[in-house]
Amino acid sequence: MAAGLFADRRVSVPPEAQTSFFGRSFISVDQIQSSNEVNQLFEMADVMAKVTESNGVYRPLVGYGVTELFYEASTRTSLSFEAAAKRLGAKVHVRDGMGMFSSVTKGESLQDTIHAACQTTGNDLIVLRHKEDRSSEVAAKIAARYGVPIINAGSGSLEHPTQALLDLYTIKRLVGRTERLKVMMVGDLLYGRTIKSLAKLLAIMDPQVELVFASPQELAAPADFVEDISSRVGSVEETDEFLSALPEADVVYWTRVQKERFPLGQEELYDRVKDQFIFRREHIELMKEHSILMHPLPRVNEIDYAVDKDPHGAYFRQMRSGLYIRMALMHEILLGHQIVA
Repeated sequence: MAAGLFADRRVSVPPEAQTSFFGRSFISVDQIQSSNEVNQLFEMADVMAKVTESNGVYRPLVGYGVTELFYEASTRTSLSFEAAAKRLGAKVHVRDGMGMFSSVTKGESLQDTIHAACQTTGNDLIVLRHKEDRSSEVAAKIAARYGVPIINAGSGSLEHPTQALLDLYTIKRLVGRTERLKVMMVGDLLYGRTIKSLAKLLAIMDPQVELVFASPQELAAPADFVEDISSRVGSVEETDEFLSALPEADVVYWTRVQKERFPLGQEELYDRVKDQFIFRREHIELMKEHSILMHPLPRVNEIDYAVDKDPHGAYFRQMRSGLYIRMALMHEILLGHQIVA
């Protein structure tokens, strides 16, 4: 047999390349201690953007394996993680619909599923999306026994840390800065996990950031979250309308009302609030010249399709940021902050 058949193709990572992300699970924005950590990740994302946009080839993860376990429906997050890993050269095993088409239907626990994913694939990284708030923490404790990091791709209504990173990266690319910002978050702030992660990340980048939370009263951000984030930022304003703050906002972050997270028996409440906040073409006229309208998607009808072609609309470009950030994050976790020849 050829000697190369048994060669270890995994990369040696020198100490100077071992950033705070290296070799660790990434389950919460709270793990990030400084803006320098974020900026370092963004440097790597810039490299990934240049490689992708120039149709270049950079495959340092040949010999590595990535497992996706998605218990909740996903299009953008699942596709971008899969594409990110494959563009870097990794083997990828995707299991969408875990709640319907796996041993979960037989009663298997998340802990045992993580054992199975580590043992049956021999892969180096697991990307997990799950309906429970603390699912990634539970999974990370099991996966750590095998030396396999977990990336949280969305956990319940609590966290979506990679979405926050790609959102902030979008802001940096399109607005040109991550400080001295006024950011208005609109829609479902009660169940929406993206706004919680992004607000915390904005606070890390600039403790003087101004936040406006605009939502129907029934979908206001949880009181404990508002209390916590208020201690980290310059100001927090809560309101049940969005027009007043629209002319002052640098970033308008829209979200849909998430029907799937409403408790059973609250269909009437959902029907009452789902159409209260809709962004229409005429609202663009109220925005600052260089401000942007973001949305983590999917949308239902909360942003009119007539807005799509306007330069303020950033939500499609926002999706591309997800590819670059997730490539960069996998790279930092498995290979550190270095370019592998």
